[in-house]
Amino acid sequence: MVRPLPPPGPRPAAAPAAAASKREPQPARPVPVTPRPSGLDVFVERPSGELNVCAPPPPAPSPPPVLGPRAAPPGPPVVVVMDGALDDRHQALAGSMWTNAAEVAGDGVDNDGNGVVDDVHGFNVGLGGGDLAAGKSLEHGTHVAGIALGKDGGAAARGATAGQALVMGVSGMYDGCDMLTNFERAVDYVVMMKARGANVRVANASFGGSYPKEADQARWKAAAQKLAAADILFCVATDNGSGSNLNGKPDMPGNLGLPNQVTVTATDKANDKLATFASFGDQVVHIAAVGENVSSAAPGGGTRVMSGTSMATPAVAGAAAAAFALNPALTAAQVRDLILQTAQQDADLEGKVSTGGKLDVPSLLEAVRRTLPSAAPSPEEAGETGRGWGELGDWGDWGWDWFDQLAA
Repeated sequence: MVRPLPPPGPRPAAAPAAAASKREPQPARPVPVTPRPSGLDVFVERPSGELNVCAPPPPAPSPPPVLGPRAAPPGPPVVVVMDGALDDRHQALAGSMWTNAAEVAGDGVDNDGNGVVDDVHGFNVGLGGGDLAAGKSLEHGTHVAGIALGKDGGAAARGATAGQALVMGVSGMYDGCDMLTNFERAVDYVVMMKARGANVRVANASFGGSYPKEADQARWKAAAQKLAAADILFCVATDNGSGSNLNGKPDMPGNLGLPNQVTVTATDKANDKLATFASFGDQVVHIAAVGENVSSAAPGGGTRVMSGTSMATPAVAGAAAAAFALNPALTAAQVRDLILQTAQQDADLEGKVSTGGKLDVPSLLEAVRRTLPSAAPSPEEAGETGRGWGELGDWGDWGWDWFDQLAA
């Protein structure tokens, strides 16, 4: 059961109607402007969420580790998007949200007895309940979810996970308590729901910050290790540090170094060098993916372009979901290794990420195909193109070029 949370908060109230009496105009409140690298349409800092610090929650038991051969879990792989608010009614997301079949939408009752009311498509960890769209960073969370699903609001380009994966929203990461406490509660919810039958395979964390205190680092690690014990791949964004080296830095959760973890930095729009805003570190950052001028879902419908390591990370999470869809018997550690082993080498990334390379989706899925008990020949081996892999659909349906089109 999920631990007690702060009382739910309301959605932002609508602006009041203009008063009948004339009022003196008030001076505009200055709006802080975050400097961003030139040439980017919209640059977003990786959220750090260090407000409203709460006392550490009481510990929840860790799940038993996954040992030995496992039966392939049923249903499409589920990617957990831990982030701010998320527009789960967006046309690009609405048909691809994980659904808690034991919960009745909108009845105000905790039907499945898991401690969360109306968690039909996930859990608002900061504000409580299942309203994923309430709280801060609605644009960030919606954009990240769209990338993880390989969808950008209905445009022609489709990602490797389009139609192959579902998203469980864990929103409200920057509301209520501090981000570390919210992360601990988010992990407990995700692990609990996997134990109840949700086919959770990947968790995406496009957030983080500097945590120099050893006690805080231990809490981050203990929570993330629950994901490892539950056989969930953990994809994490490194900092937007404008070229800073994070080796030896207390950047959490990116620098935890767990065997189920992939820490991601961003390449530029052309996908041929490290983005100017991105951090690196060959001891702590594993791989890069396109994170500059990425088009994805925007709240209320349509799309917008954003840049940041937050945009690169769900591309890796989505590729991992495609790998699990192709071979559900793979473990989180195995998919992590395949992602890193198939990275495309890039001279600009040498010495900056541990693989020296960037995400290569076709090579990843070809490597996954070779892990199947009776792997069918690839189109190249068969001398054909356009042949599918059974029920996974036609070759073209996987949208191999989508990750190259992220910035188009």
